[in-house]
Amino acid sequence: MFDKLSPVVITDEKDRNLFIIAMLWFFIGAWIDSSAHTYLLDGIETFFTPWHGVLYSGYAFSVLVAMYVKNKMKDYKFDVGVLGAVIFGVGGASDAVWHTLLGIETGVEPLVSPSHLMLFLGAFLMLDYVFTTRPNKDHLDTASVVAVSTIYALVMFITQFLHPYLQYETFFGYDDAFAAGTLFFQSMLASIVYVYAIRFKMSPKQMSLLYFLSFIYVSVHASLGNIRLMVLIIGVGTLFSFGVFRVTNWYYKTDHDRKIQVSAAAIASLYGLFFVLYLLINQAQSVYELTWRFYGLGGLVTTPLLFGYMVGNLGVSPSTGEVVE
Repeated sequence: MFDKLSPVVITDEKDRNLFIIAMLWFFIGAWIDSSAHTYLLDGIETFFTPWHGVLYSGYAFSVLVAMYVKNKMKDYKFDVGVLGAVIFGVGGASDAVWHTLLGIETGVEPLVSPSHLMLFLGAFLMLDYVFTTRPNKDHLDTASVVAVSTIYALVMFITQFLHPYLQYETFFGYDDAFAAGTLFFQSMLASIVYVYAIRFKMSPKQMSLLYFLSFIYVSVHASLGNIRLMVLIIGVGTLFSFGVFRVTNWYYKTDHDRKIQVSAAAIASLYGLFFVLYLLINQAQSVYELTWRFYGLGGLVTTPLLFGYMVGNLGVSPSTGEVVE
């Protein structure tokens, strides 16, 4: 069944660049809508908002791009991209009915409502279409890298209630256990993405772009309420992405027999390190009082290191112990 949904390869670079524009428009719209639900909740009384306008126009543009490319290639097959577009369209229509009849969700509810789950599934399949239509199965082009980064950002979107950059206030005396959990979860996710991406021989520049775009998406969450925070997330994300570049560069140049474990551990630890920097800057620019002591902040860096090392073992053969190519 799933073989029948396999899409036709898209080799034209200009066509694939169109998908980059479509993905960024589409999913930045999703994060803008999330920002509105966070900062403008009292002013949202209907489905028909400017934020939904950005989101659904991005979806419409993505569908038009796919139709244009498929028609150009004389490809009229019902594939995973078409399936995703249909599911998202049905989810969008049901979301409009849901909001009209039941109102606007709050808290975690928007992330688990049936209509939104359809939107998430449809969006994932549309991104998978861009990824699986890459011209070279052994290497990723820029559109594929953007697709992976956007899938990563989609997972963060769904779990934004467990994202330390968005829930940083919990680190200021509210709930230490929950706060630490958000950092550990996202740092482990960052190392999982690294192990996944490195198996596609993603270059240091591509790997850096992958994480940088993920921070760009997350920063949009603050766009309608806290521009200072948005700029800060982008700044810290830039530093983290440079660290990712250096780690990936080391990975390709070294013959270390544990290079995948060490590099995955470094990614997770760097995530914790730069978050601590983000936390300290936020403390300096606000009235919040940071209750974490120096060894607690150090634990936010060293504990992800251990998690990342274990995740790195997923990248080796269980029989030979060698890195899986």
